[in-house]
Amino acid sequence: DMIPSRWDANQAKVITDIQVQVKHFDCKSNQTQQLSLLASNVEWFEIYAKTKPTKDIAKLTGTITATVKEYQDRLKAGPVSPLYCDLKVKIIKQQTDILAGSVQGRF
Repeated sequence: DMIPSRWDANQAKVITDIQVQVKHFDCKSNQTQQLSLLASNVEWFEIYAKTKPTKDIAKLTGTITATVKEYQDRLKAGPVSPLYCDLKVKIIKQQTDILAGSVQGRF
């Protein structure tokens, strides 16, 4: 594996899109719809990272993927409390910020 990998404009764009989605996530609005869009971008980011010949970023994507999936599964079971939503969004934001720092820190 080539670690660290070089700058990748595609990853930089999508991780920034994810950061913006998380920043504007509204727990009082339709969580399922917002989470679906977020999950789609996280999935794109994970698939893209795993299909590249470099694996440094791919090694970091599992955590956010699992957190988003867990949140989706919980929403499918029924409504979640505002506190649960707020905590999950804060966790996803932390995970996204770590990924963004790794992606944006390359040159």
